[in-house]
Amino acid sequence: MSNTSWKSIAEDLTHRIGSGELGAGTRIPSGEEVAANWGVSRHTAHRAIHELQRRGLVVRQRRWGTVVAGQTERKVSRITFLVDRFAPAYNFPSTDLIRGIHDGLGEEVQMMLAECKGDPEIEEKQLLRAMAESDGLLLYPTSNPRNTPILRRMSDESFPLVILDRVPEGANCDAVVSDNEEVTLRAIHALESQGHRRIGFFSFHKPDFSSVRERHHAYVAALQEVDLQETSAYTRWFAQELDCHPQLFVQAVTDSLFALVKGRSPVTALFCVQDSFAAATLQACDALGISIPGDLELITFNEWPPLMLRSPWATHRIVQRYYEIGRTAATLLLDRAGQPEGERKLLRVPADFFIADAGIAPVSS
Repeated sequence: MSNTSWKSIAEDLTHRIGSGELGAGTRIPSGEEVAANWGVSRHTAHRAIHELQRRGLVVRQRRWGTVVAGQTERKVSRITFLVDRFAPAYNFPSTDLIRGIHDGLGEEVQMMLAECKGDPEIEEKQLLRAMAESDGLLLYPTSNPRNTPILRRMSDESFPLVILDRVPEGANCDAVVSDNEEVTLRAIHALESQGHRRIGFFSFHKPDFSSVRERHHAYVAALQEVDLQETSAYTRWFAQELDCHPQLFVQAVTDSLFALVKGRSPVTALFCVQDSFAAATLQACDALGISIPGDLELITFNEWPPLMLRSPWATHRIVQRYYEIGRTAATLLLDRAGQPEGERKLLRVPADFFIADAGIAPVSS
């Protein structure tokens, strides 16, 4: 008797259905035929076929047996939500995001949460597991290029997949992201309208993160509009490893801030690509005797709960619409399950920009 599992049989048949080898209406092997072909027990064979039925890939027809379902007959009953890293202290993944996903999927769809701990090898295993055990995937990717072929395979095999926040280059998948460039331009323009020209930029070095690239591109474009062509002198890229060493990180931010505010052409404002830089900058300002917003104005992509930033209302904040992102992604996933063919979509959700000391009313997009 073979050691082949029902999961591997189900995955093989799923691949053949997704590739079109087994088209709609095609009869699939019976339990007895599966048992004979794969050398497994009848129980294992029937468990594999039941999994295909659970996924809505096959249906029973009287006098004919089990056949591949047409696209209109297929349903989504269980999806996986895979994130690169859980960070409960920083409200990631956001409760608003999860609520939006839940409302978009509806009560009948079960959602399983998974984490890859920022490890592309674990992510690879989780991606393959999602293909085998769920009807669709919502993904915060590591964006490591090694897993792009798997994402392309999912798309090529019409497995419902929607990527969130950052889009790995060459993945060719549906995605829902914040409109990073638009809101960054709006924020920098707000500073420029107050007379700021020398504006710094702090970010971790994440060349594979499309969200970081978009924010930096918009920052450069906005400064070039006011004839500041050379922005590299005001840009600081920090090693990602510092994120795991708070004391070293704060010291690195302090050193960089000192150089930027004490040089010949000191910056008067700073754009932080995420909250960890805003928090570290506030500590650095205390050490250097710099007041915010008196001596330095600060913009941050505010993903943490606002009160985690000391004096949050003294900081300009960009706030992403997580509920809308989650609901949009869930709806797109269900739409893709019903219509697997067609061009993949990249949907951009507007973000809100809150001016420091301006209460809670956002600057409209």
